[in-house]
Amino acid sequence: MSTTIRQQRVSELLFEELGILIANELKDPRLSYVDVTHVRVSPDLRSARVYVYHWDKDVPREQVLKALKKAAPFLRSQLAARCGLRQVPELLFYYDDTPEQAARVDQILTKIAEERAGREEAAESTPEALAAASAETPSAHPPEGPAKEWPQDDASSEQEG
Repeated sequence: MSTTIRQQRVSELLFEELGILIANELKDPRLSYVDVTHVRVSPDLRSARVYVYHWDKDVPREQVLKALKKAAPFLRSQLAARCGLRQVPELLFYYDDTPEQAARVDQILTKIAEERAGREEAAESTPEALAAASAETPSAHPPEGPAKEWPQDDASSEQEG
């Protein structure tokens, strides 16, 4: 589904203004650590899905969404005064758990990297691995036999002359 330029502009405007309003204007303590992560406006600009994330694990998400739903009329009136839109979209709040999923993926990748590093250290410390590594290490003496000469480019020989 493609979005129009108008939808994108309204989404960006609502994203910025709602972030400021929720952080600074709402006095509900349940909303103290709420971040707006994304805003998606419907094609007719009558409704907006506002995705939020709450950093405080002590407050359940249901309470956060309930508080935001209760504050929606105030937020709409503030948006009307600040944004200059003919019609302010209806605000529908959804919890965005993308930061939690990203943290979980990061934790899994870190664990995999630690396991790989542990296996590599264990493999390098075995006597067979040490012997193989010393056999692969080039000696300090140059190889015997005539040295190979590299062919010169025609372009480099022309520039010299």
